[in-house]
Amino acid sequence: MNLRYKLSFLHLFKIPGMLPIMKDYQAFLRTLFIFSAYDSGLLQALAQGPADLRSLAATLGATRPELLHALLEVGLACKELGQKGQEYVLKGKRSRAVANPKGDMVAAMIQANVSYYCDAYRHAAERMRGGELGRDLEEIGEVVARFSKGIEPIVRNFIKSIAAGKDSLRILDVGCGSAFFLQSAHSINPRATGVGLELDPAVAAQARRNIADWGLEERFAILQEDIRQPPPEADGPFDLINLSSILYYFANQERQELLSDLRARLAPGGLVSVMMNFASQGKDLAAANLNLVNCSLHGLYPLPGVGEIRELLGQCGFRDIEEHKFLPASTFQGVTARI
Repeated sequence: MNLRYKLSFLHLFKIPGMLPIMKDYQAFLRTLFIFSAYDSGLLQALAQGPADLRSLAATLGATRPELLHALLEVGLACKELGQKGQEYVLKGKRSRAVANPKGDMVAAMIQANVSYYCDAYRHAAERMRGGELGRDLEEIGEVVARFSKGIEPIVRNFIKSIAAGKDSLRILDVGCGSAFFLQSAHSINPRATGVGLELDPAVAAQARRNIADWGLEERFAILQEDIRQPPPEADGPFDLINLSSILYYFANQERQELLSDLRARLAPGGLVSVMMNFASQGKDLAAANLNLVNCSLHGLYPLPGVGEIRELLGQCGFRDIEEHKFLPASTFQGVTARI
């Protein structure tokens, strides 16, 4: 490179913030590539082995091979793909992880980041000025349920503390998502039985598939129902009622009615558990991001503070209210209370 050109290029980095922004830009483009490569089936195709452009176009049904070639070029540039002769191969750790059969949760995180997370920021200005809130809630449930399975290792000890060693453990899981809570509780206490309620049809179907794959169909029923209009199967009594990342689907005035109703469904000595991100107060980036998304979508509400939920549980007649912190510097935690 000509020295004068090189000096001109280096001058670019004298612009305040340019270097860190360029680093962020590269990471952002890598995420966008992985999203498109996964969504199109490119990563899954390359996970089967090296392939050239022609065979990839045939496999993916790409009628615009120039666009597929452009996507492959991005993959090479961000070092997620490699090339051997005319054939392309998976190279980057992130793409290999997403293409792995066990990488569904990671893939779902990428899909969430690029789809409705980005959408919330893209429309934040107009929505904060009164523009219509997003109506993506019915479309994102399946993705949310898939990546929420990743919290199971984080909360397993918590689930163990409320499920282990009980002779009777009948569970109602409200907004059961992927049904990971029910599966984890059963692995800790094989006596566990119960019901999972899930309003989203796609998520309820996913939960039923998971329960079947885990061999737990005789232990747990997954119902596509709304706890606001509970089916007879949710009458109780239950020894444990769980709510994972669900309270922010209810407006403030609805939460007291919900918790009071759930209290009436508990057996004597029964326990309610709440697991969720609480308001971050600017100290937890993941929770702050979730809160912005919630405020941007129709049907979701701002994250409550943990103190609000403790107070609300007390108002509903619960006792022995305890907080359970899972991670340092994180507002994702549990709250338990007894009747």
